[in-house]
Amino acid sequence: MTRRRVYLVLPLLLITAVVAWLLRGGGGSPGPVELTGRGAHYAVTLALEPSTGPLEARVEVEPASPAEVSLFAVMPHMGHTTPEIAARDDGAGRYVARGELFTMTGAWEIGIRVQGAAGTEVIRINTLVGRGEEETP
Repeated sequence: MTRRRVYLVLPLLLITAVVAWLLRGGGGSPGPVELTGRGAHYAVTLALEPSTGPLEARVEVEPASPAEVSLFAVMPHMGHTTPEIAARDDGAGRYVARGELFTMTGAWEIGIRVQGAAGTEVIRINTLVGRGEEETP
């Protein structure tokens, strides 16, 4: 095989291996993760287990004065989006959301919509999602 062919084939093989690994559920976090994001008015810390299926997400907002918090997820390269999940107030700037946020494994962008006296903004955080427990063989 010529050197030029090696330079063409090797990256394709690597990309194929990574995609296969992600589709099998690799690459996602094996447990809960803590993600942070900041907007113009609010900073958020999101704790969840990035897996498919129903989940519980805990959101902490600074400053602790918003009236409403909700979450949704977008998978830009596949054109998927999930319905917004309203989070219930758990006191002192902490919120809990329960529902299905990720419908498949892969790279997702989480949108955290925060509404309060300072205005409304969506803070976006990226994460990699692995398989949920109900999907393991």
